[in-house]
Amino acid sequence: MAASKEYPWPLDLRVFGAIALVWSFYLVWTAVIGDPFASYIAPVRALIGGSVFYGSQAQIVLLVEAGVFWVMAVGMITGRRWSLLLGLFYMAETVVSYLIFIIAYMDTRAEWTHVQTAARIGPSLVLVTLYLWIRSRDLIFDPARRT
Repeated sequence: MAASKEYPWPLDLRVFGAIALVWSFYLVWTAVIGDPFASYIAPVRALIGGSVFYGSQAQIVLLVEAGVFWVMAVGMITGRRWSLLLGLFYMAETVVSYLIFIIAYMDTRAEWTHVQTAARIGPSLVLVTLYLWIRSRDLIFDPARRT
């Protein structure tokens, strides 16, 4: 359901959708060409569900994630309420995935740098999830707004 005339879709969510669209293009770039910020020697790497994927499996995971971000971005830019739920569920899964990864690989010396990076990224992922939760509460779960 699109945003109604009485309650226009907020600008901050449209901007969030534009950022998600750029992120989906970055994920496709990373899957096809490689991460421009990583070492040329390191293989493509993806994390989902607390599991780490490398090589062609990581490329598939990154392309699926890019598709999810693209659908979410198009939904947010066009003012679809389901895009908020998709974004909220995806970000909650990402937070849980990072937490599982940190706990599972904390004692693996070869993964220390990745665990430290995940621990640094974790709080910002939680903030984005909380932001989507607050916005979805106002636009989806508040009965007064739906009438």
